[in-house]
Amino acid sequence: MGRELIAYGLIGLIVAIALPVLGRVWTRRKREKLRRRGIKRYGH
Repeated sequence: MGRELIAYGLIGLIVAIALPVLGRVWTRRKREKLRRRGIKRYGH
């Protein structure tokens, strides 16, 4: 039980750290693509 809990805790930490970083990179790329097309709907 203990080992499983530690494993889940580590996975949770990795996901919690990785998701915002990936989201930020993805939205930035999306925005750049839109900007290149000339769509200025998302530029705040």
